[in-house]
Amino acid sequence: MFLTIDETAYDDAHQRDCARVAALLSGPGPHSRASVADQLKMTSTATSHVVSYLTERGLVVERLGTRIGRGRPPFEIALNFQRLGVSVIHISSRTLIGFLLDLGGTVLEHKAVEISADSDNAGMAEAMCQLVQWLIDKCPVGMIHMGTSVAVPGVVDVKARTWLITSRWPKVRNLDIGSALASVTPVATVCRHLDAELDARTTLEADYRSGNMLLLHWGWGIGLSYSIAGQPLLQNGGPFGEIGHWRFNALNDRGCDCGNHGCLETGAALWALLPLLRTYWTDLSDEEEQLAEQLASLPLLDIPEVTEAIKLMARSLANVCRLLFPSRVIVTGPFVANADLWESFTNAFKTEGLIGSLELPALIADKFSQDYVIHGACLPLLNAGLETFIRQNKRAA
Repeated sequence: MFLTIDETAYDDAHQRDCARVAALLSGPGPHSRASVADQLKMTSTATSHVVSYLTERGLVVERLGTRIGRGRPPFEIALNFQRLGVSVIHISSRTLIGFLLDLGGTVLEHKAVEISADSDNAGMAEAMCQLVQWLIDKCPVGMIHMGTSVAVPGVVDVKARTWLITSRWPKVRNLDIGSALASVTPVATVCRHLDAELDARTTLEADYRSGNMLLLHWGWGIGLSYSIAGQPLLQNGGPFGEIGHWRFNALNDRGCDCGNHGCLETGAALWALLPLLRTYWTDLSDEEEQLAEQLASLPLLDIPEVTEAIKLMARSLANVCRLLFPSRVIVTGPFVANADLWESFTNAFKTEGLIGSLELPALIADKFSQDYVIHGACLPLLNAGLETFIRQNKRAA
């Protein structure tokens, strides 16, 4: 994991140099004082002061490296990844999964907690607090826990840190996660699953940092995230991308968990289709990754409601493309694991067309990855944690 810095966030040159050195050491090594000075264009004196300062505070360790030829082996310096840590809560099906990660993004501990479908705000908040406290208690000796990031599905106001709606827990409404976790963690941030996943994909895959990228999830719910040249379209933190709640006249008789009628999710989301699918195949899971394996070989196109859902999804995606004009579209979720369904969906999408001679974007079917969500959720918190650590550990005058 590569840490990044905002040099404008620091009060003086020394703090900025500390941040630059820490960010460099988070990448591939080995490193020495001389190599750090060379790569960052710092004087040997400044480099020595920064490395000594960070070593005293436990953020950097210095040790003898591998001897090459005769003579004394060189000293190598490295980031002490276990000096700082963060926790992430990821939600899968009706389970809260908590992760403790160090400064390098390595998972040190994890724990899963099942939450009943009838849980309300109080029950959810209590479960989150207990999970975060358990993770904090697992921090290694010497680690400072810098905060918690909660990645949630459904509709969320990121800036207000409020979970507005989730179909998994109908009684959880307008949950202020920031306030709920204030007593157990120094910092609490909230992000959408899809935004965290897309941020991680664009960070880790260079090809995705060019052009406009759209991530569409077609699973228990339906939503999207969007980036331009690797940067999220909206950075104000409000709700975005909830196309699952676009309304269709053909679905007007169907009530949605959001309180409206006729939402796209009522005709195409997993929560709406799964009861029907279970009349054909009774053992279908409601956990998306397991369900993807089950659906892969089933004759889904024999079910009229599924073929109708394909048409609704193809038209909805085409309309999104006429608004945002992405160059690539990644589609995830259990439905796209079925090759026949995917072929039918892509054909329906092509039939929709775009505008005039404009070409439709490339469609990419991919598996949802928990690792992407964890990476995307923790990286901003780790960067902020490093900044806080450096700013709070000021050099004595």
